Amino acid sequence: MNVTELLIEQTKDAHLWTNKLIDSIPMENWNETPDTLASNISWQVGHLVISEYYHAILVVSGFDEEIMQKIDLKTHNQMYGYESVPKELIGKCEPKLLREQLHFMQHKVIQNVSMLTMEDLESRVEQPIKQEHPVAKIKLDAVSWNIKHTMWHCGQIASIKRLIHGGFDFGLPKRR
Repeated sequence: MNVTELLIEQTKDAHLWTNKLIDSIPMENWNETPDTLASNISWQVGHLVISEYYHAILVVSGFDEEIMQKIDLKTHNQMYGYESVPKELIGKCEPKLLREQLHFMQHKVIQNVSMLTMEDLESRVEQPIKQEHPVAKIKLDAVSWNIKHTMWHCGQIASIKRLIHGGFDFGLPKRR
């Protein structure tokens, strides 16, 4: 297995866990915002849409016209970016649309990473916007960070789920 194949496998695993968790929460509960976390599933999903674009597409391959035609990224970044406030966004975007956007972005991320060579991965990140990547200097680090960042948000989603809808059933045997 080469590095690109490993990144694809790990990205798919992160997407699988994200989707399992999200799909286990009814959409009518997506805007419930526990005070202990001050976040909700709608915000988490919206944030993953914009962060996956940034970490695995924009700084790796530059702007993607197909994505830009399908998702208003500027508005999305304002709504779900780092400084946004989840409670203020309740009702601003339908969970079904957010879910569709995330599936679309996950597909585009896999497609983009699949095309990368080792030479690409070892090259410096693109800088198409003013904001520098917070951790990556090379594209390999950006794609790797996307996986870590996605899994970190899986933890957030799992915590929110536990508070609003009960814990996730991992299928483990019950302890006696």
